[in-house]
Amino acid sequence: MFQAIGSVGLSWVKAHAGIPGNDLADQNAKIAITDGQELNIPTPYTNVRRKIQNYILHSWQRHWEDSGKGVRVKGYVPTVDFNLLTHNTQLLFFSGHGHFPAYLYRFKQINNPSCICVCLGDADHFTFDCPHTLDFHFTRPSETNKPIWFSSFLKTP
Repeated sequence: MFQAIGSVGLSWVKAHAGIPGNDLADQNAKIAITDGQELNIPTPYTNVRRKIQNYILHSWQRHWEDSGKGVRVKGYVPTVDFNLLTHNTQLLFFSGHGHFPAYLYRFKQINNPSCICVCLGDADHFTFDCPHTLDFHFTRPSETNKPIWFSSFLKTP
């Protein structure tokens, strides 16, 4: 038996056993089937919102998987997530956006994509390899561990 805060209880009752309340409920159910009105109960807002969010998320995921863009980010973030939108500074960094020579060179802001150590000056270089940022390096994750590494990186304060 289930009981809620002492005043309401639920239990199984044998059907058609002469219990007045149960017989009355059966009688009203039969009347509702033959003479009742159809009720149109509106879908709750939260249900509609959840369905729209799921549709957007699935559509976004299909687009993400089918797109040839963002290959570098896909290594770290294989699935889309509403919490990782482009205003997230870590995601901007991992997408290679920022004041990196390789990025600035793409948009003709500087004349050379290289770091002062003569390697390609992209986000990976400064994060994992550059001798000038050695004190700030992270250990380079393997390709299969990139999503886990990125997730734990976001959780690090």
